[in-house]
Amino acid sequence: MRVEFAEAIEKVGTRDKNVVFFTGDLGFNALENVQLALKERFINAGVAEQNMIGVAAGLAAMGFQTWTYSIAPFITLKAVEQVRNDICRLSLDVKLVGNGGGYGYGIRGATHHALEDVGILTSLKHMKVYVPAFSEDVAVMVEHMYREHSPSYLRLGLSENTSIRLPPYEPFRRILRGKKVALVVLGPLIHHALAAVSRVGKSDAVDLWSITELPFSIPQQLLHSISDHKKLVVVEEHVKAGGLGEKLLCSLQEKHVALEDLIHLYAGGYPSGRYGSQEFHRRENDLDSLGIQKHIIRLL
Repeated sequence: MRVEFAEAIEKVGTRDKNVVFFTGDLGFNALENVQLALKERFINAGVAEQNMIGVAAGLAAMGFQTWTYSIAPFITLKAVEQVRNDICRLSLDVKLVGNGGGYGYGIRGATHHALEDVGILTSLKHMKVYVPAFSEDVAVMVEHMYREHSPSYLRLGLSENTSIRLPPYEPFRRILRGKKVALVVLGPLIHHALAAVSRVGKSDAVDLWSITELPFSIPQQLLHSISDHKKLVVVEEHVKAGGLGEKLLCSLQEKHVALEDLIHLYAGGYPSGRYGSQEFHRRENDLDSLGIQKHIIRLL
């Protein structure tokens, strides 16, 4: 999704001279158009994300809107103290953009995996998190972030093509209608969920929802879907604590919605003790289409 992001931020930076873009020495063959468009407002801060956040916060305090870009765990987990103290405490207009959310950097191992980022950042005051599900979401999200003059984080993943007709962008979107199981998915794993539903072979069985913004207030349509079906599967490429599942279940508890069955699929780490591609890690944690399919069938 970084290509879609580069195109979107180029448009924003071209029309608004108040936008400043920082990169942590990343973006080769992806951000050259942004560099050409923003010129001196494109700054390579080097492999120094903590310092980059501090400088970006200082410029934001002077009235600029600053965008900071790096590998997802580096812009979030590595610099979380600076994000909390320099940005969120003062609600400054600084945007974090992390490439390779979840297991995105695959074989590079745990240091390059962002599995706790959503939970940590949504615990910080004023912070909003965007997790695009489809490549088409990225430009919409960049515009939303640009217009919201407060801290936000864009978690980029792998862009996958889809043949279905997408509904207009909303933080909660019903992708498929079904009568037996509610399936709620965070971000780009929606593609594996679609493949899983297709393999199940019962086109009217699964009520499939995509969630792309946190924190959230659960909409009535989704609330009614879960309440009616009473069988829920939640899928996210994030650890169990602090992610979509925990937040959704808390909301359901507050609204007194009872469930008969719940399956929460999440990033459980490294079951085999080995590193591999993103798809390898998804497969190990039942986050691929076959894993999701298996759990859907359990509830039918």
